[in-house]
Amino acid sequence: MSSEYSRDQNAVAGSALAAERRAGSSRVASLLGGTRSTEAHIGVGYGVVWFSVIALVLAAWPVYRGLLFKSGSGSGSGFGYYIGIVGAVMMLLMLLYPVRKNMRWARGWGPLKYWFMLHMVFGICGPVLILFHSTFHVKSLNAGVALYSMLLVAGSGIIGRFIYTRIHHGLYGRQSNLKELQQAVDATQNRMSNVSAILMEAPGISGKLKQFRDMALAQGGAAPVRAWRFMALGWRRHSLEIHCHEELRRAVVLLGKSQGWDQQQQDQTFHTVSKDINEYLAAVQQAAQYTTYERLMRLWHILHTPFVWLLAISGIVHVIAVNMY
Repeated sequence: MSSEYSRDQNAVAGSALAAERRAGSSRVASLLGGTRSTEAHIGVGYGVVWFSVIALVLAAWPVYRGLLFKSGSGSGSGFGYYIGIVGAVMMLLMLLYPVRKNMRWARGWGPLKYWFMLHMVFGICGPVLILFHSTFHVKSLNAGVALYSMLLVAGSGIIGRFIYTRIHHGLYGRQSNLKELQQAVDATQNRMSNVSAILMEAPGISGKLKQFRDMALAQGGAAPVRAWRFMALGWRRHSLEIHCHEELRRAVVLLGKSQGWDQQQQDQTFHTVSKDINEYLAAVQQAAQYTTYERLMRLWHILHTPFVWLLAISGIVHVIAVNMY
């Protein structure tokens, strides 16, 4: 053990650990779509989202029972009618994003990322308001077609948002490409070989990481095999993370005893190297799944467009029917 964890090696690791981690982590984080500061903001955002979801669920029951207002509340009057109008306007404004994105004459309307943000916010708030407007009841054929078309588009949008984040730098960033992602994998591997190899070689962690990379980036196999590899990759990654953390903890304890570290030094070293491992595995997974997600995104665009047109037509028919009859 002393030959593997000599004082000279430990000195190199200790001095390089902080500097390499700060530089390497920021490079990989920016490449894969985020930084530590954005992660903090995302955490706050998740809290707001969960609070909003719980509040809406609690409000849904009295609305469904008709205790707050009636569905529609008549043509031209009533709270239910007006929130339906606001929701419909949001759904219409949501359609400005594909106009800004695809029409040459709309390219001067401002940065595309803000239109995408508007598209996402109105794509969530609009359907919620219309659901409350209907009090979760379908009372006519045209209303049912409009409502279910809206839910179909909203569900499709959630799926598209998930796929979109897998092939872009962050939620509003430019599209990634496979070469960049493979470079990110190499960058994390090089950083670990310079800093973390001392700890990872003894328990064989580096060998397991290489096996995971070879398996994830393998191109061969029948279609069912590739599909299973794609779907199970996330589970395999998390399983390997747990296993590597257990092995790493034991290696850090042995190294700490040989070097006279206190518990704080052991914990700091463990968390630093384990985060390197996590970033490496995440980069490998993203690189391995990129091509499949790119194909799914193209297929999603083909399916999503007719859903949007169906929603627009059914929504217009519903508004006309409500105000005429």
